[in-house]
Amino acid sequence: MSSAKFKATREKLGLTQEEVAQVLGFSGKTAISNIETGVRSPSKLAMAVLEVLAELPKKDSQRFIELLQKQIAKERKASVAKKS
Repeated sequence: MSSAKFKATREKLGLTQEEVAQVLGFSGKTAISNIETGVRSPSKLAMAVLEVLAELPKKDSQRFIELLQKQIAKERKASVAKKS
C-alpha cells in the first residue's frame, strides 16, 4: 500500500491520524504522518486492518473501530495497574 493510498483510506474512514494510530496500536500520530509522507512503510498488519476496515460497510467499520479502541483502552489500564 502506497503512502497516498494509506492516507486516502484513512480519510475515507473519516479518521484522524491520532485515531488511526490508536486503532493500529502505534505510539501516536507522528507514526501515521511518517507513513503518509513515505518516511516509514506501514506493517503488513496495519495495511490489512486498514484495508479490511475500508471494505466493510461504514456502520460495521465504525463498530469494529469502537471495539478496538475499547480493547486498547482496557489493555492500557491493565498495563498502568501493573506498574503501580
